[in-house]
Amino acid sequence: GFGGQEGYHRLWFDADFEDCYVLESDATYGPGPLIPSRGLQTKFQVARIEVWGFGGQEALVAQKEQRQRDANQRDMARKVDRAKMMENDFDKEMFFGNVFKASADAREPIDQLKHSAEKDDT
Repeated sequence: GFGGQEGYHRLWFDADFEDCYVLESDATYGPGPLIPSRGLQTKFQVARIEVWGFGGQEALVAQKEQRQRDANQRDMARKVDRAKMMENDFDKEMFFGNVFKASADAREPIDQLKHSAEKDDT
């Protein structure tokens, strides 16, 4: 959106250009209709859009570098560093205290298994 404030833009285009509107006035620009209007808010459909860009090759390189930094940041956010999660005893107990408890209770002690295997061999 352009002009006005969050949620009350003077000129609004949604992501797929389905819900577009224009307000008659806002706090940023002077009052007056941008398109022929019927009230304070007028919905419209986009027939064409023209996009201009400035900056040339240098701006394109900067955009690609920024996109790569953003992708790297997203990848880092997706990974869990367990070492950082267990920086103190409280965190260890809170996050991992009962992780293996159910399977540990279900296992037989190794000494019992060895003893049982020795009996079967004889």
